[in-house]
Amino acid sequence: MIPAQVVGHAVSSHSHPSLKGCRMLLCQQLDANGALTGAPMIAIDHFGAGLHSKVFISTDGIGARDLVHDKSSPVRNFIQGVID
Repeated sequence: MIPAQVVGHAVSSHSHPSLKGCRMLLCQQLDANGALTGAPMIAIDHFGAGLHSKVFISTDGIGARDLVHDKSSPVRNFIQGVID
C-alpha cells in the first residue's frame, strides 16, 4: 500500500471497456512527513475520495482487475481506502 493524496481527477475520451463508469483520480505519493513526493499516478476509486483526501493506493494489478471484473483490463492502481 502506498499512502497518497488526491491531487486531481482524470478524464479519458477513449479507454479500455473495463474502465467504463470507473472514477479515475490523480494521486501523489506522501513521504514519511506527509509531504507530496514523486510523480503523480492514476488510480481507480470505488470509495468516493475527494480532492485533497489522503488515501491508500494498492498497485496489485490482479486485485484491480477483479474490481473491474475483467481479467484482460490494463488497470493496475486502485484506492484501497481513505485515511481519516
